[in-house]
Amino acid sequence: MEYEVFARKSRVDALHLVGSVVAPDDDLAMAYARATYDEERWCEMAIVRKEHVIELWQPGEA
Repeated sequence: MEYEVFARKSRVDALHLVGSVVAPDDDLAMAYARATYDEERWCEMAIVRKEHVIELWQPGEA
């Protein structure tokens, strides 16, 4: 499964997409996200299964 990884540096910042990971389950996805995106001191990090992201529009759409 593919997961989107979101993070923020401080509570006043919005969560933003920092990347994605591929893992067979949620637990490994959390571990992969922590290991892959540990270059910053995030105050919060979250993962979402890509299939659960609801797109409102895509690039090129009006």
